[in-house]
Amino acid sequence: MKRVYDDERLACAYERGNEMPEASLRAWVELIAGYAQRPSPSIVEIGSGTGVFSAAMARWIEGSEVVALDASEVMLAEARRHHPHPAVRYLPGEAEAVPPPGVPSTWP
Repeated sequence: MKRVYDDERLACAYERGNEMPEASLRAWVELIAGYAQRPSPSIVEIGSGTGVFSAAMARWIEGSEVVALDASEVMLAEARRHHPHPAVRYLPGEAEAVPPPGVPSTWP
């Protein structure tokens, strides 16, 4: 069964619809970083969509490593295209099956 999030048109529209001013994105990242219990945290974003927040966390939370999970390969393709970052791994996965294949069960 094809899911709505597997439609390339939706993924492109989703990417455009999630644009936000850099100051707003930075404010969200600062809020999230406030919950990090150590410097250089490992972060898992479940339902990362097109990677807007995953890449921002990798950029602005110093030393962080981010695993961005999404059930839709189409969304992940948009993420890799629009928000590549060396500290982000975009992986297919669902919340019901964490950790996904390729991520050790002891991670982070």
